[in-house]
Amino acid sequence: MKAFTDYLFILDWNLIILDVKFPINENILDLSPIEIRDTKITNCNLGPEFNTKITKALDLIEKTGQTQEFLFELNLKEYYQLKCRITSQSQEKEKEHPLVLVIQDNTSHAELEKKFREINERKEEVEKEIGFFIKQGDIVTKQRAKIQQERDELATEKSEMIKQKELMEEELDFIMKQGDKIAEQKAKIIKQHKVVKKQKQKIEDSIFYAKRIQSAVLPPNRFIQHLLVDHFIFYKPRDIVSGDFYWIKQIDDRILIAAADCTGHGVPGALMSMLGITFLNEIVNKNPQLHANEVLNELRMHVISSLRQTGGRGESRDGMDMALCIIDNKKRTMEYAGANNPLYLLRNKELEAVKADRMPIGIHRKAKESFKNNVIDLKNDDIVYIFSDGFVDQFGGEHGHKYMAGNFKKLLLSIQEKTMKDQKEILEQSFNEWKGNHKQLDDILVIGFKVSFEKSFSKSPKQYSWEGKTVLVAEDDRSNFLLLQKILSKSGLNILHAEDGKEAVNMVKEHEEIDLILMDIRMPRMDGIEATQNIKQLRSDLPVIVQTAYTMSSEKEKSFKAGCDDYVSKPINMKELFSTISKYIESDY
Repeated sequence: MKAFTDYLFILDWNLIILDVKFPINENILDLSPIEIRDTKITNCNLGPEFNTKITKALDLIEKTGQTQEFLFELNLKEYYQLKCRITSQSQEKEKEHPLVLVIQDNTSHAELEKKFREINERKEEVEKEIGFFIKQGDIVTKQRAKIQQERDELATEKSEMIKQKELMEEELDFIMKQGDKIAEQKAKIIKQHKVVKKQKQKIEDSIFYAKRIQSAVLPPNRFIQHLLVDHFIFYKPRDIVSGDFYWIKQIDDRILIAAADCTGHGVPGALMSMLGITFLNEIVNKNPQLHANEVLNELRMHVISSLRQTGGRGESRDGMDMALCIIDNKKRTMEYAGANNPLYLLRNKELEAVKADRMPIGIHRKAKESFKNNVIDLKNDDIVYIFSDGFVDQFGGEHGHKYMAGNFKKLLLSIQEKTMKDQKEILEQSFNEWKGNHKQLDDILVIGFKVSFEKSFSKSPKQYSWEGKTVLVAEDDRSNFLLLQKILSKSGLNILHAEDGKEAVNMVKEHEEIDLILMDIRMPRMDGIEATQNIKQLRSDLPVIVQTAYTMSSEKEKSFKAGCDDYVSKPINMKELFSTISKYIESDY
């Protein structure tokens, strides 16, 4: 019989395999660690007895939170009795923590127990026979010859019993050794559990830090409030980080706003979202007058090029769906282009759906076709909704069906008289009630804004007044400093200048009146990252805004680790710069 080595499975609460560990060379169960991931363990041909018992064990863990054990038999080329131990990684009865399932070989132990029972049964039979012969003592004289013969037989049986006893002692000694091995294996499992727990913590720490970076890249609410006075954003990632993202930009009298859904969710989706935000900024900074469909066309080219997509079989089909609006406040019009994501326009208590093109931003059979540019004349009190498919695709309700677009439209119509703030709360409450105990299927993003031409969409730099405030500009390039000085002087700021990071640290020590720092990353003597660390040690409450390019993601990540509070992208956009500074100059930071 082949030696059976322990299997270790990491499962979610739906018994889906997240990870599996076992020596490939002794794969008795003939399982592929790659093919069985993301499949249900009850589909791994472990037999109906296993499937029934693991389902009952899962129910008991949900009720009691206690570890469950059970045995089951499996006939492969040889017979095996296997022992299962399933436990939650947490003492709490919380389904956020995966389950650990260990399968061990119990065959030899079961066989030893069977032999031990047989020996005991044989021993009882022999003792009964001895008793019978003792009771025949009264007729010993009459049956001496027979008794003598029986005594010889008893002597033989006694000899066999002694041999059996010796065998039993050997077997018991073997069982004790097996017990020691099991104890060693248990100690190894405990040690491995600690390693897994530590690795899990490291992964979670990294993902939470990634969330901080992603949150910083998303446009801040204060900046959006400048552009869309009456709006809401319902944003609910499925995991810690999200594949959905929203993006907003002001260029002259035009406001660009997008709701996007990248392939995947969690960390892969978040990486795609960072790529999408980077490309959108690069595209509109290079050519600010592009129409909405032209922006999507350019974005598609960037995605295909960066992911090296050719359309070949088996190739990655990663990309994103998006609804992009460009609002022209002077013309009172809005351009809309959509890649799979439609736009809803609510006017005079009627909801109109503007269809999207049925193709993604990425490689596709229609990738050479242009997206359609829809031009809509806006009116006061129009309400515009753009969104990803996470809300309408969520399973829930009494029968576990999808929410569907029809119900979503009815919901929007029913709340049209509510404020944008109340609409967001109602959407969130409706989503949670529909989802119930079902798992959130995808990231959720819904953006709604009301058109009001009487309200200013944004401030111009001339409207900011920061008399009495002091900003330190750390910039080694003299021409860049002079440009920033000219831009910022319009707001009445008192401007100080440091030519490198070391000088910036010294000036913070000398000037208590500094309210904010604009920090360039690449400077001589001491770079902006090290300078930020030193400044935060001196004054943790002093806001630091770094100047960086979206393509320099590693520098931006290091800046946030050093303690910077925000960033502005290069080349500097004047309105973006003023909006970012206003978050810290005008607030009780």
